[in-house]
This record gives sequence, structure tokens and C-alpha cells, in this order.
Amino acid sequence: MSTPRSRRVVLAAVIGMLVLAGLWVAWSAAPEPAGVPEDTGVPEDAVAYTVERVVDGDTLVARGPDGEVRVRLIGIDAPEARPEPECGADAATARLRELAPDGSRVWATADREPVDRYDRALRYLWTPDGVFVNETLVAEGHAETLRIPPNTRYATRFADAQRTAEAEGLGRWGSC
Repeated sequence: MSTPRSRRVVLAAVIGMLVLAGLWVAWSAAPEPAGVPEDTGVPEDAVAYTVERVVDGDTLVARGPDGEVRVRLIGIDAPEARPEPECGADAATARLRELAPDGSRVWATADREPVDRYDRALRYLWTPDGVFVNETLVAEGHAETLRIPPNTRYATRFADAQRTAEAEGLGRWGSC
């Protein structure tokens, strides 16, 4: 016959094992710390995000260290998809989906202002192999430069990319 004390000891041991098992499961399921890919051009201070969905040619929803956020790409402006798609909107959205497909990991950095007045996270974005998403969209003619101080770290690069895209009639510069 067990005593109340022995039942408490057994119960405490069972609870302790369950707590330890839960901690082990949580620890083993936690994602590996994600270091910035080396030799890709991704800035060392970039943070990993997982793309949940692309909204349009310059906005996506992603999950990162700050939870789920709506990310607005800094320094660029793609044609609007809503309410009526502007010329080039579908192509810009499709290209962003190719660069940052749902479920993919991307790397992001902020500039001087981390959020805009709509509470969207303002970010520059890179693919794991170092493709600078913001610049690529401009260079291929899917977006144009949008310079809003103080977030102008790459404004000169974007302006140069836009001049080239316009001169070569790429993307919307050749079809709109």
C-alpha cells in the first residue's frame, strides 16, 4: 500500500519528467541559428525572414524575429495591383514571387527608419545566394526608384539601375 508521501514523490517525478520532455521537444524543434550566407554580398547585419506570401511587386508578408510582418521594400515603387492593376503590376508581382517564393528564406536589413506610417517593416531584401531583390526589380524594369529620406542607403545604385533599364526598354519601360 502506498503512502500519501510516496504518491507525491512519484507525482513530482512524473511532472519533472514531463517538463524535461517538453523542454527537449521545444529545444530540438527550434530552428538552427541562421547565419548570413558567406561570400554572397548579403550584409553581415541582415536578419533571416521566411516569406509567407507576396502581396504585390514591392510588398510581402514574412515571418522573422519580430513575428509576422508586412514588409515594404525600401527605395522602390512597383506598379499598383489594386484596385485596378496598372501596367506592369502583374509582371512585378510575378517577379517578386520568383525571387522570394512562399516558404523561402530571405535576408533583410532596415535603413534609418525601420517602419513606415502604415506600420510596415521597411527592408532591403536579399536571396540566400546574394541577389539584391530591391535592385533587381528596378534593374529589370519591374519597379522604379523611390527616394524617401532618410532611407536612401542604396538610392544611387537604384537610380543607376533605373537609367539602364529605361535606356534598354526593360520591363515596364518597354511595354507601358
